[in-house]
Amino acid sequence: MKKKFGQYTIKDGLSISFKDEQITLENISGDSYIYRRKHMGKTTSKTIFSSKKGEIKIAIYPVRPIQMPRQLAHNIMIKLDPPVALPPNSHIIHHLTMPIEIGVFTISKKNNYMVDAFSLSFPKYTLYGQPNMGYICRLHYSSISSEEKTMQYEEATIMMKFQNKSPNWATINKIVMDAYEVDLYLDGDAVYLEDSNLVIGEDDVASLFLNNKSPLRGLKEVPVAAETVKKFRRGILERTGFGVTGKFIMEHGY
Repeated sequence: MKKKFGQYTIKDGLSISFKDEQITLENISGDSYIYRRKHMGKTTSKTIFSSKKGEIKIAIYPVRPIQMPRQLAHNIMIKLDPPVALPPNSHIIHHLTMPIEIGVFTISKKNNYMVDAFSLSFPKYTLYGQPNMGYICRLHYSSISSEEKTMQYEEATIMMKFQNKSPNWATINKIVMDAYEVDLYLDGDAVYLEDSNLVIGEDDVASLFLNNKSPLRGLKEVPVAAETVKKFRRGILERTGFGVTGKFIMEHGY
């Protein structure tokens, strides 16, 4: 099957389907193009834009699940089914899944513009922590597996290393992460979260580390990100002077 994620140079038109979603790009006059996304035949997104060169470059890539609906949340909670129980001072690697969205961008040398973003699954949300100081999270239920099992174009694979550094047994029911710090990688149309590990410390607090590198050899990092995410990541770089491992402290339980 021909891969769908990637960059396209368009002169006349383009049509790509993701399950019930159909993306079309049509030249309507000279350097003007109209983008449409239809859900089961009904138009749900439409944008007209232009290109001075008579052709236009667009990119379709998986993006962090923070666009739908916009600005509601930038945290993800993954509920594990079944939970993971770890004996003291032990570690293990399990395959999990996380939600993704699909972004459509125009590409130029100076900047990229997100034309559209959508999810093939209906987004659900929950609260992590206290009502007055907690985090609104995109909710996702994940099974535990020893191999990769994902819904294509809906989910990314997580190869999570669980570490229990405490002297007690630990049961992990959920994982929370900041999606602004998430990097995604590709193998064709298969999507992966960056190298990551969850550590239960001696203080009985869990810390999730996103290690800013590929979880497997040969994967390519998704090259396009939403502008709000890029600004957030640039802010970290400006404050610290160097790229840092993303860390989310799960102080409200795991």
